[in-house]
Amino acid sequence: MSDRWKYQIRTGLPFGLLLPIFITALDWYGTSFEEAFLTQKFMISLIVFLFAGIFVIGYFNWREKQKNEEYNKQK
Repeated sequence: MSDRWKYQIRTGLPFGLLLPIFITALDWYGTSFEEAFLTQKFMISLIVFLFAGIFVIGYFNWREKQKNEEYNKQK
């Protein structure tokens, strides 16, 4: 696995895991744990946020890291 993908997974995974859990925890107030976290809606949002975190957030973080490395080399 390339360094880029390792970096994207390392930076995007926390976003993809924590955001749907936090959003569902806010909705959990009036429902049971099973109704909030063990539903198809939660699983779909978890998958969508995981892909968005790894592919979108991770990619933009990788590009920013590359730009910073190039800038530091020029100094």
